[in-house]
Amino acid sequence: MHTSLPRWLALSAAILPTATAFYPYHYGDDRTSTSSEHSRRRPQLSNVDTNALSVTLPLRRIPAGLRSRQNAYNIANSNDPKQENSVAVDQDGGDLSYMVAVTFGDSKEEYHLLLDSAASNTWVMGQDCSTEACKTHTTFGKGDSSTLQTDAKTFSVTYGTGSSSGTLATDTLHVGSLSSTLTFGLATNVSDEFRSYPMDGILGIGRGSGAQGSIAAPQIMDVLSTNHLISAKLYGIHLSRSQDGLLDGELNLGEVNKDRFTGDLNYIPCVENSSGFWEIPIEDAGVDGKPVGLTGRTAIIDTGTSYILMPQPDAEAIHKQILGFKQDGETFFVPCDTPSIVQFTFNNHAYNISTADWRGGKVDGGLCRSNIVGRQTFSATQWLVGDVFLKNVYSVFDFDGSRVGLGVKGREEVMESSTSATASGESTRSFTPGSGPSTATMAGSDMTSAGAFSASASKTLSSASGSAGPASAAETQTQGQQGGAEGKTSAPLLAFLVAFATLSMFI
Repeated sequence: MHTSLPRWLALSAAILPTATAFYPYHYGDDRTSTSSEHSRRRPQLSNVDTNALSVTLPLRRIPAGLRSRQNAYNIANSNDPKQENSVAVDQDGGDLSYMVAVTFGDSKEEYHLLLDSAASNTWVMGQDCSTEACKTHTTFGKGDSSTLQTDAKTFSVTYGTGSSSGTLATDTLHVGSLSSTLTFGLATNVSDEFRSYPMDGILGIGRGSGAQGSIAAPQIMDVLSTNHLISAKLYGIHLSRSQDGLLDGELNLGEVNKDRFTGDLNYIPCVENSSGFWEIPIEDAGVDGKPVGLTGRTAIIDTGTSYILMPQPDAEAIHKQILGFKQDGETFFVPCDTPSIVQFTFNNHAYNISTADWRGGKVDGGLCRSNIVGRQTFSATQWLVGDVFLKNVYSVFDFDGSRVGLGVKGREEVMESSTSATASGESTRSFTPGSGPSTATMAGSDMTSAGAFSASASKTLSSASGSAGPASAAETQTQGQQGGAEGKTSAPLLAFLVAFATLSMFI
């Protein structure tokens, strides 16, 4: 049915002992990825209606250093957090990629690294990298830090359609107010797929450790804990939503920020796996308080993934509960004015996903894409749950407890329903797997019930891979949440999202 669709490019990547998928994801492309590909994807762009309601966010162009090449991408910077041992989580202005700014050694350069809970290693583009992708990013090398120590040992990351490789290096990594010596990858060869995206590298905060073929060294959370720089080996994440205009994303290292959620954290024990994923059981999904009946699934919680990816039959089961949905292979469409609320249930608590987050860009015929994609990335029972969900909760990743905590965002009091399911998000509708609808007062009252901004918010971004050069973007640009970007399939693309994309990426 919708065969002529704008393409949303997405990356898949990871530092794993085996080859990982890293290839463009196109809506309407029904190619099936296998479990060995370990793919995560982000959309690249969609057509944009520049007359739509918009939100303007301040963007800063990263200054060029004396020796390193300049990062040619605009980044929406969050305000500095008030809590100790915390760092701002910046984004691309479209809710597609979330990054933290770090420095190395005595360098004054800032490097934006993708915040990736599904990767356990850190790497940055090196000064000796001569590939085209490195030319548009801030690179790091001996000319930048006098304390940098290089190693002859190599690392290599292979993706489905791209790669990154280089040598190991050691220097002091500064994250917010915390500093510790870290061994990381210094990439000397980065494939062209990275030209379109703003990150200068990856900050791995997954559960795994170094493995053969990657970077066999302690990761950042290991060294912070070992050096007693944090009180507990855990971190909390609050992701900002661009349409809210709050610029308040933050990463809390070693301590939970209790001001970011209401009530108690709901801790879910992790499912053990060999890949270092934060994988937890998901009891069911629901729409408008009606359970779908998808039991026996697990969710890989991944800050490096923009969307929610699941096997196509599961995505079909969810969308069949939404009046007026249509399907084109793994891509789903819903009426842009749908009031439906999607919920995921973890440990007897149902969490609403804001319509503004799960409903994507406008296509034609009054339809919008769904940001829940029917693409199997791992096994038939594993879902890849990314930022579309994580924007609706405060999430805690506890290494020593091998668990993930979810907190309800918002200011209103949260009440448990008679069925013990707590709803969070934008609706008063809740559900318990296997039961009928129940009600609960939800948090997050500042979210719009039908996503007032989402279907009409606009953004304009310039990408290095687009027709406009990276330097052509204005210092301040009109933006909105990607999920609400409007456009028509017959119209030319007006702007390229600098989204690093990874509706899959860097696992």
